[in-house]
Amino acid sequence: MRRLSVLGSTGSVGSQTLEVIRAYREEFYMVGLVAKNASEKLLKQAIEFKPQYVVSYKEPSKEWLSSLPEGTTYLRGDEGLFEVIESSEYLMNAISGIDGILPTYHALAKNKKLLASNKESIICLGHLVKEKRDMIVPVDSEHNALFQLLSLVDREDIKRVYLTASGGPFKDRPLEELKNVSVEEALNHPRWKMGAKITVDSATLMNKGMEMIEAINLFDLSVDSIEVVVHPQSVVHGIVELKDGSFLFHVSQTDMKIPIMHALFYPERKTYPFERKSLLALSPMSFEKVDTNKFRSLYLCRWVAEMGGAYIPALLGADEAAVEMFLEGRIGFLDIVNVVEDVLSMLSLPDPENIEQVLSTISWAYQKGKEVYKRYARA
Repeated sequence: MRRLSVLGSTGSVGSQTLEVIRAYREEFYMVGLVAKNASEKLLKQAIEFKPQYVVSYKEPSKEWLSSLPEGTTYLRGDEGLFEVIESSEYLMNAISGIDGILPTYHALAKNKKLLASNKESIICLGHLVKEKRDMIVPVDSEHNALFQLLSLVDREDIKRVYLTASGGPFKDRPLEELKNVSVEEALNHPRWKMGAKITVDSATLMNKGMEMIEAINLFDLSVDSIEVVVHPQSVVHGIVELKDGSFLFHVSQTDMKIPIMHALFYPERKTYPFERKSLLALSPMSFEKVDTNKFRSLYLCRWVAEMGGAYIPALLGADEAAVEMFLEGRIGFLDIVNVVEDVLSMLSLPDPENIEQVLSTISWAYQKGKEVYKRYARA
């Protein structure tokens, strides 16, 4: 049995991870479930999966605590997180956003097998990620696809790798119309149901730019060898182009449980126990060039990847602030990238040498983003 913990168990990826585990319950010993809130959902998960530990960052009620199953110990905050990491063999880090950075750092520092679904940590812990690559199985569909494809070929045979993007809700919207799009329009993703931050990042294609940096760290790729293409059907998750003119595709239905299963059982493969689609149901498949004039975030992320150092955590902090302000209606959609660009142009911090400096740089960029927004603030 694999000693597994799920960090961020009540979120989308965490919940789907537990769906897979439910189908293969005898394969896992559940060490810990970790979530921000002591919610009813977390309690139900604890009752069903009976983990050794359940952790939340907000204090639960006495009634909540008394409902935990016998044998499950409640721990709070970082103390609980560190105990769960220490006691686990495998860690699914499904915590979203910047909050997932510290768990990734401690998991890799402790040489735990990391099932990585938190892109922010892979992006800004580049040196540690490169050092511990053998301990990481990526979970997000694009990087899980490349993880599988790149294992099939020799490095010298690779010409280019492609990350696919659905194009988001504004793929066919003219640039001049994006100035006045609403928050509701930006959150109306055509393919995925996700949290607000990642959905907006998908609409700006900032998430795809960040995924380029993620791929560089995970697979030792150069910036120039990675290209983003729009693939509206979202069934081709990764592409490798070889020097002989061949293209290798990773294709599957749009279902996060497929890469989650791969990561949970790697290197073994298990039978997919859920509803599956036929090849014909996944057709047709088409690809389009990205309009980089409309989606300037891709150019910005390429520049950040080339600069490296403090620019990478600064990108995360500035984008966090900009998206937050857009969701609050304080700036327009196109101003998200403007704010990030302004913050990066102000950066004069040294390159981070430890986790504390990484988090400090993110915090600095977040605060600067809140300051520069006034240039773009709506009346």
